[in-house]
Amino acid sequence: MFRSRRFWLILIGGLILLAVAGVVASRVVAGRQQAAAALTIGEVTQITAVSSVESSGAIVAQQSAQLVWGTTGTVEAVAVKPGDKVKVGDVLLSLNPLTAPQNVILAQADLINSKKALDELLNPTDVAIANARKAVADATDALDKARKDLRSVENPAGKGVQTAASDAKLALDTAQANLELTSNSADVQAYNNAKVTTDQAFRRYQDAKAKYDESNGKTELLQILEQAEANYQNALSNQNTLLLKIQTDKANKEDAVTKAQDKYNDSVANLNAALAGPDANKLAIAQAKVAVAEATLADAEDKLKKLLNGADPNDVAAATARYQASLATVALLAVRAPFVGEVLVVNYQPGDTVGPGSVAVTLVNRSQLHIDVSVDESDVSQIESGDPVTVTFDSIPDLALDGEVALINPIGSTQQGLVRYTVRVNLIETDPRVLLGMTANVNIVTDTNEGALAVPLDAVQLDADGEFVNRVQADNSLERVPVKSGDVQGDLVVVTGDLNVGDTVEVVEPKPVNSGSPFGG
Repeated sequence: MFRSRRFWLILIGGLILLAVAGVVASRVVAGRQQAAAALTIGEVTQITAVSSVESSGAIVAQQSAQLVWGTTGTVEAVAVKPGDKVKVGDVLLSLNPLTAPQNVILAQADLINSKKALDELLNPTDVAIANARKAVADATDALDKARKDLRSVENPAGKGVQTAASDAKLALDTAQANLELTSNSADVQAYNNAKVTTDQAFRRYQDAKAKYDESNGKTELLQILEQAEANYQNALSNQNTLLLKIQTDKANKEDAVTKAQDKYNDSVANLNAALAGPDANKLAIAQAKVAVAEATLADAEDKLKKLLNGADPNDVAAATARYQASLATVALLAVRAPFVGEVLVVNYQPGDTVGPGSVAVTLVNRSQLHIDVSVDESDVSQIESGDPVTVTFDSIPDLALDGEVALINPIGSTQQGLVRYTVRVNLIETDPRVLLGMTANVNIVTDTNEGALAVPLDAVQLDADGEFVNRVQADNSLERVPVKSGDVQGDLVVVTGDLNVGDTVEVVEPKPVNSGSPFGG
């Protein structure tokens, strides 16, 4: 009886233990299932990690210029319009030559003459050679005469000095008579009439000015005043021209008298010397004239030789400089394209008046667009010439263009306390929607890491021991794996550590830290 009761007590106790063990086991399994259901996980993947530097700048053309006028005048022709493509040297706008300053007008004649002189030096004509031969012949005759005069000085007696003195006296009397006639010439009479005309024009000008000053600026009186002033200036110019002509004529005739007097004096002196024998001073002069004639002949022979055998390089250089100076002055009459490009703006039309320095045309060469961006000194060392670049535009969201780093300015500049360097990015391709001056965002790829391990950004945690991720085991338990994070690539971060592609890691939702404040963390 006792043994039977003991057996049943043991059996019942065993059953109770089994029931308790089952309950505990079921609770453990349920807890693990509940923990697994609450766990957010991510996967270790393998990606191509890209390191880059970002900045922005304005779109700039390869070449751009504002072409200005070099002189004053009136626009005669406009050969281009905005959007036209031009080549180097194309005439874009030109001035009416008659409206240009006098020096520009005269330069056109100088250009022809200097070009002719240069051509004659480089390619002498038969006429030039003939003239050079004539110059040699003339110099030879002059030398013969100088030598003959020298012989006359050396042997003055019996050389017709009396006749020379008589002829010199006749020439002097004629010159003096001509000088006396200048006081009553037709030019003098015309000058007196011009003075009367000028006085009348001046009085009309004064009268017109007084009326205009009293009229409070009436337009019709201003026109009368301007015409009166122009008439007065023309009359005064005519008067001054006649006066200059009279003075020049008188001066020439006075000079003729002086020369005739000198010649007469010389002839008388020669006559006296002929009777007294050779004069030492005249002998020296005659000898000097022979020396000059000999030098002139040698120079003429040298010029002929150069024409026949090639011009002196110094002469060619001087002629070239004169031609280029004239060419540069004449070039002021037109605005020409200095490079191949596209016309953006034309500021003048035919008939407009221009002045030096005013912008005529804006020209750009858009065959190569670039962006100059500013990069911090901490990033510029990562950039190299030739690095690929992606260029985007806030104003054109759907557009992305390829580019490359063209150059890096080795000299930095301080901006708001930071040292920055200018990096030029050339666009490899372009788009009609991209306009000059448009802001462009550049992403410069500085490094590419193939096969890098990456985890979700929120899988990386940090504590006092450093960075780590929790690898999820097969039984949903967590294994701490130390890692080192790198570049962020979108929602992923590159990591290095004891991880394998396909591993599952815990993704931790970021939570604010409670700072102890009564209002929470």
